[in-house]
Amino acid sequence: MSETMTRNKYGSDMEKPVKHKNMASGKEVLGHALGGVGQNTVYALWSGFITAFYTDVFGMNPAVMAGIFLFARIWDAVNDPMMGIMADRSKSRFGRYRCWLLRMPAVVAACLVLNFTVPHFGTMGNIIYAAVTYILMGMAFTSVDIPYWSLPAAMTSDPTERTKIFTTATLGTNLATTVGNMLIPILLVAFGGTGSAHAYFMTAVIFAVVGCSLYLTCFGLVREHVQAPTEKFSFALAFKSLFTNKPLFCIMITNLVINLAFIMKMTLNYYYTTYTLGDVKLMSLMSLITLPSILLGTAAAPFLTKLVGKKKTLLGLMIANLVISAIFWLVGYGSIPLVLLMGALQILCVGASFVVISSMTADTIEYGEWMTGQRNEGVITSTRTLITKAASALVGVAVAAVLTMTGYVPNVAQSAQTMGAFHFVVSFLPGIVMMIGAIPMFFYSLTEERHAQIMEELKERRAQKESDK
Repeated sequence: MSETMTRNKYGSDMEKPVKHKNMASGKEVLGHALGGVGQNTVYALWSGFITAFYTDVFGMNPAVMAGIFLFARIWDAVNDPMMGIMADRSKSRFGRYRCWLLRMPAVVAACLVLNFTVPHFGTMGNIIYAAVTYILMGMAFTSVDIPYWSLPAAMTSDPTERTKIFTTATLGTNLATTVGNMLIPILLVAFGGTGSAHAYFMTAVIFAVVGCSLYLTCFGLVREHVQAPTEKFSFALAFKSLFTNKPLFCIMITNLVINLAFIMKMTLNYYYTTYTLGDVKLMSLMSLITLPSILLGTAAAPFLTKLVGKKKTLLGLMIANLVISAIFWLVGYGSIPLVLLMGALQILCVGASFVVISSMTADTIEYGEWMTGQRNEGVITSTRTLITKAASALVGVAVAAVLTMTGYVPNVAQSAQTMGAFHFVVSFLPGIVMMIGAIPMFFYSLTEERHAQIMEELKERRAQKESDK
């Protein structure tokens, strides 16, 4: 941010900050956050409840469900990077990434509704329908998710401003997830119950309309200020920006592990509240109680990173979450208030971690540009989407394994072994899994000081190119 000299009332000089033309306004930051609310409104239902829908309503065997999830993620390994390349190469009057927020929301909304529809094609026909609609939903979601998370790097080149955008967006996505998880059980019960196909269909219609509307609101408010590269796009350099980007690989592994911990907890919450705690409506209360934790964790992340740096902040959050998770497991699930409190403390750590992860991922964009000479926001951001969906698939397989090994039977009282397993997965396992994500951080070398040096070198290169023209 540049500074200009003005006079205060005493006649002395003072510095007044002035935004560069490539920095986002407050309205744009808010608009981007609203897009995140829409995105996670859709994702809260799709990711958090598709497993319960498949097992308890669709009547799908958990092993078949796990197979669909696994195949979809194998396809994502190809589809997501290609979507990143398409976004980077996009040319429209709306920008490279913003245009996708106009093109694809209606498709995402339609696919969400189709995912929560039970057809009458027979056993094999229904399985094929589920597999096709699930994969199409993944592709549609990717076509918006990658451009959405690429936007901050196109909205501003200032790392501090980007952190602010990511913080606000993460707050929006976390709020959407929390409110979504609070409302979904209420809506399901209102429309016929958690075992009703009609209830899931109507809930999907509502969430699809809300998500689509907020995506389009984001499109209307956001602008891209950072000039797109004028050089011819190179596929070779795009993939080189991935495979030579060591800091990105470290972040990808850590992000995968944290997503595994978080999504596993959120997926099992349905089973945990329904069978272990005995009332699915407690899931809504659980989400309401965690709302202050999300606000506090998201707001605290920028201050902590400024105080001790992003890497140390992330490691500290992992250690804190492990301690909280261990205590949660040891105290058991006999006291509902204690369960709610410990769950809220876990979410506080995870919510702050996601802000830090997003900011660190954005920093690797400049590192990739420094290494290759080509800026690839979409390609690098595609790894974030791929990681999230890969974690969802692995959780799907893990949940299927837990349900099978513990003898889970839908819509009946569960054994003590099954209820104990649900408690372990919701309480202690997230802390253990998240702590594994600390290992790559010991190999992460892109500190704030190193990133500042890279930004200066890139600035000098661009100035040299301009002078050579």
